[in-house]
Parts: sequence; structure tokens; C-alpha cells
Amino acid sequence: MTSSSSTSPSLFCAAVVAAAHGVHGHVKVKCFLENPSEFNKFSPYFDRMGEESYRVKKVLSQKGDMLIVSLEGVYDRNYAEQMRGVELFVPRSKLPALSEDTFYHRDLIGLKVHSSRGVLLGDVHALYNFGAGDILEIKTLEGKLEMLPFTKVCIPEIHPEEETLVLSPEGETYLTREENDV
Repeated sequence: MTSSSSTSPSLFCAAVVAAAHGVHGHVKVKCFLENPSEFNKFSPYFDRMGEESYRVKKVLSQKGDMLIVSLEGVYDRNYAEQMRGVELFVPRSKLPALSEDTFYHRDLIGLKVHSSRGVLLGDVHALYNFGAGDILEIKTLEGKLEMLPFTKVCIPEIHPEEETLVLSPEGETYLTREENDV
């Protein structure tokens, strides 16, 4: 998910146009929704300024989180090629309610990271998933970027309303290890 100061906090990036597909104006879309097969359900999509900009005519195919999509008003390859990199946003109000201990990435980015003793260690810079589970990237007070598993064992407490999360002593070891320990 991409975040930017010019994006309304009530909007979430649900997808990004990756490429043109074919000659009829179809686009290949990388979908960030939990269930990409529901992509059509969230149409219309908005631009980063909150303007309704993109309506899905049809999802032509899906392979994992990659979709081939026909959008209203996009009728040729030239236009589709110009859309590469366009982010498709959805209002938060259209997203499903979350269960307890489930968070949208956007809600975690920027949270202050504290040790189990209450010492400020940095803030959440990004979240990733390379296939083996979610990874939290922390920007330490020294400006270094460190990664740790986004698990209950490493991060037992998350308080979005206070804009903080607390690392366990085990989680803290990811931020305090020496270069030779890696």
C-alpha cells in the first residue's frame, strides 16, 4: 500500500495498474484487497484526491492478486499504457469491518514503537509480506531500518488509538542485534 500526505486518510489504496494488457484497453492490476476476487464489488474507485475516477466494467481474469480488468472509458492500448502506476483507492467506509487483532497496514504505518519498558525505539516505517508472513519495518531513532516478524510473540500490544505499539523483549532483540549477529 502506498501512503502519501496528499492522500485522504479516509482512502485506502486497493490496487495499482501494473501494465496494459492486449489492444482493447484492458489493464493488468495488482490488487491489495484481502480477497482479490471481490475487486469488482468495490467499484467505483477513486484517485488519490478523493475524486471518483475509475469504474470497473468487468474483471476478465484473475491469477492470485493479479487481475486483468476492463475499465469504463479505457478503450485502447495507448490509454491503458498511460495508466501504468495509477493507484485505485477505495473509501474506508466501503471496507469490511475488521476482527479483533486485525489491522489495515495503513493504520500501523507511523505508529511509535516502544520497548516493553516504555522506551521509545522508533516508528513503523512499512509492512511487507514476502510469502512467509508479515514483516514490520521499523525506522529506529538512529535512522536505521530494521525488520522483525509481525507476530504476537514479537509485538504483543498494539494501541492504534494511542498511536503506539509495544515490542516484547524477544522483539526488541531484532532492533538491538549487532551487524556480526546477522
